[in-house]
Amino acid sequence: MAQTVNDVTDLMSHKTRHPKSSLQVPTSAKYFFTALVVGLLLLILAMGGKALRDAPPAAIQISTQGLTVPQYQALQKTMSQQTINSFFTTDLQALRDIAIGLAWVDQVSVTRDWQRGIVITALPKQAVANFGTERLVDAKGIVFVPADDQELTQSQFATLQGEIMQAPVIMQQMQQINNWYAPLDMRVKDIILSPRMTWLIRFDNGLRVIVDNENTAQKLLSLSQLLGNQLSTRRDKMQSIDLRYKNGFTIAWNMQAPKAASK
Repeated sequence: MAQTVNDVTDLMSHKTRHPKSSLQVPTSAKYFFTALVVGLLLLILAMGGKALRDAPPAAIQISTQGLTVPQYQALQKTMSQQTINSFFTTDLQALRDIAIGLAWVDQVSVTRDWQRGIVITALPKQAVANFGTERLVDAKGIVFVPADDQELTQSQFATLQGEIMQAPVIMQQMQQINNWYAPLDMRVKDIILSPRMTWLIRFDNGLRVIVDNENTAQKLLSLSQLLGNQLSTRRDKMQSIDLRYKNGFTIAWNMQAPKAASK
């Protein structure tokens, strides 16, 4: 038994005196392999960048959703004049800025689609009234030139006139007046704001109203109440009403044509 223990001890001592050898990689080889990997990565990046630069221009697709034919053609013509890069390198924000720069465009979305290319979707402004004879205006009072001249001077629209910067004010005034006079079945047909801030209003029943910029809202509201009550039976006989007075107003009446004498 003692002999066996001694043998084991000698064996362990032998292993301790002779450690297992390991393969040592030279430092120069490590640097070489590191440089090789980095070089390959740089080569791959360079080749990828060249492939992107040399790729053909991306296809531009204009979505027809929500657009009339003239609007689609106008947007298509504008975008076809732009310099388009490859699918990945084309600046989508730049394309969006160009599209939104068209006066009649309200919203624009530009996206990448693997199958279709670069897709541009535009929503046009929705006109609610004419502004003069060469422009339209939307519900927010934004004046714009439509893509199609046929949209100008639409008969179902009221016509606003004044300085373009005053368009939101004129639009808000018209909407307020329509609310006040709706119970009388009267709507604004034309509304003008002069440089002197005088309002000229023509309703769809032919009645014309002129009012200054002093207590304008109160004067127009009071008139709507009078026309619906004390003056309701004589409303159809009125030609125009002048509210530019501090303590009242004047009415011009329709002149009745004289009856032909009977023979």
